[in-house]
Amino acid sequence: MSGKPAKWRLFSLNTVVMHHLTKRCSVVVALLILTAARMPIEAADRSVNWASFRNGGASTVAGQLPQEWTPEDGISWQHETDGYGQSAPIIFNDRVFVTSVIGETKETCAVTAYELETGEQAWQSTVPASQPGPSNYMNSRAAPTPVADGKGVYAFFETGNLIAINHDGEQLWKRDLAKDYGPFESNHGLGSSAAQTDELVILNIEHKGPSALLAINKQDGTTQWKVERPSGSCWTTPVVIAESGQVVVSSAGSLTGYEAASGTEIWTQDGLEGNSVPSPCVVGQNIFVGARIPEFGSAADAAKSNLCIVAGSDSPQIRWRAKTAVCDYASPVVDGGQVYFLNNVGVLSCVDAETGEGIYRKRLHAECWATPVVAENGIYFFAKDGSVKVVQRGREFAVVATNRLWDAEHPPKPEKYREAKGSHGHGAHGGSAARGGGARSEGGRAGGMIAAMMKSDANGDGVLQESEISSDFRPMLKRVDTNGDGSLDQEELAAMAKSFAERRKNSQASSRDPIAYAVAAVPGAIVVRSGTRLYCVGSPNEELSQ
Repeated sequence: MSGKPAKWRLFSLNTVVMHHLTKRCSVVVALLILTAARMPIEAADRSVNWASFRNGGASTVAGQLPQEWTPEDGISWQHETDGYGQSAPIIFNDRVFVTSVIGETKETCAVTAYELETGEQAWQSTVPASQPGPSNYMNSRAAPTPVADGKGVYAFFETGNLIAINHDGEQLWKRDLAKDYGPFESNHGLGSSAAQTDELVILNIEHKGPSALLAINKQDGTTQWKVERPSGSCWTTPVVIAESGQVVVSSAGSLTGYEAASGTEIWTQDGLEGNSVPSPCVVGQNIFVGARIPEFGSAADAAKSNLCIVAGSDSPQIRWRAKTAVCDYASPVVDGGQVYFLNNVGVLSCVDAETGEGIYRKRLHAECWATPVVAENGIYFFAKDGSVKVVQRGREFAVVATNRLWDAEHPPKPEKYREAKGSHGHGAHGGSAARGGGARSEGGRAGGMIAAMMKSDANGDGVLQESEISSDFRPMLKRVDTNGDGSLDQEELAAMAKSFAERRKNSQASSRDPIAYAVAAVPGAIVVRSGTRLYCVGSPNEELSQ
């Protein structure tokens, strides 16, 4: 399906001139590519490439994007992908790269390259999954986003597979991190994406077993350094601060800065909550931390963990804490003097980047799992239902455009992917098995959770002391310990499990494709990824007109 947007915006004169030069002079193109390959990733490539998750953490495009389109007019191309993926696409040298897992047990890990201009598949590289598991909504499916540089693409999968592929589709090296460091133990799989420096791929692998922050040498795949991380569940992605040579990790109630070259811990800020899903946004030395409402917590609990920290050489300084702004899946973004936080019910909070004072708080009516994108002509919010809202930049709220990627009444169904039937009673595409899973009683859910937690009751007294509670649940202790004795008795455990079941009773219906998971963008073009489909809006070589 193809077409041109109904309304386009004007590229800058410099962008048009550079387009004509690069299209008409192959020698110049070759020189530009060679130069880009030698330049620092985080400093040089963001203007023309989107080489990692959230474009290195800022989620910003140095140019304009298409502003209006419909499913029938303005989508340049779309493709059904092999398998399923929750990772973001990345864009490098006019190619789009995506990861996916193929098969009902995620038995194959794939990296696929498409031409940005046409959508034509350039190549696909696959490896057998080293740690297969059911491909269903309860588990991550190719959730970590890869990174790219002038030499190739580096892709990590929740199965433990890490592969490097050059731009011709040839594998340079591969590793099995689950074999090297022990199997990954997690209720729902890993989701943290890769970050990068010029020489290293940075991975934060936090799960129920021994966890670590790893730096992998891009040249040969060897481990440059490894530092221990707390065990638990983490879906945030490390951020590299190129100017100071630091890697920043937000998760498990803390924000920590490491020396990128050695892994040496430089500083840490404790006392955070809900910061294991949204990732931080870095602008200069300012780190804008996002946090969602913690389990059994309140918006007030979360707001104080949505803050701005100035990263120093030794100890961080808190510049401000938000009063009401909170995040959820989408990470915060910064546009000049404003910071934007989007919560789980689509309320958009805009606060002052210098002071944290609220500027406005408006209901956007968009539940977003993807982080928004800041472009020259607006801030783009990609709702999971395929709608895209463009909010004007600045301190006055206005929605300037509302678009759709697919027809809400007739959303595209996966053509090749089939969800694995598992122990959760769900089958492919809402069949009878799926309905049976949704009908499980609260009592059954609560009982299963209590039984699982009681396996940690070392002395068998029926009460869980703090030391007997897993790291996943320990931060919740103070909120569910209603009698304040520092432990959880059977009554408190039952109330906790019932609340969990109630919060998740619609998770099955709301977690099936099509879902707009993530986005990448370069001037003139937007690429959005659902679980089984890629959409490209616009083109990097089109002139945007008024």
